[in-house]
Amino acid sequence: MKREKTHLRRNAALAKARLVTGFWQEDHKKANLENINNLNGEDEQLYLRVATVLKTCGGNPLTQVLDYEYMGGLDDASRQRYILNMSARVQKSVERYNQVC
Repeated sequence: MKREKTHLRRNAALAKARLVTGFWQEDHKKANLENINNLNGEDEQLYLRVATVLKTCGGNPLTQVLDYEYMGGLDDASRQRYILNMSARVQKSVERYNQVC
């Protein structure tokens, strides 16, 4: 008779699979990327860049502030996270600029 896996054994097998595939390492990289993007004063610098773009050419400020060299070294999932994060930050800067002007 085959021994049926208990709930604990199934959870242990899932945890081992996550360790083998590097799930926690990718999660750690994501947390570090978010911490890097939230350095002191960086939001103010981003706001100044967005305000300059809006004053001079009126184009899409997101395309002007993205770091394309940095994005070239990222995999697809990390690139998408970076773009979404920057998009949200640029949107906040645009809203702030519209309130001021």
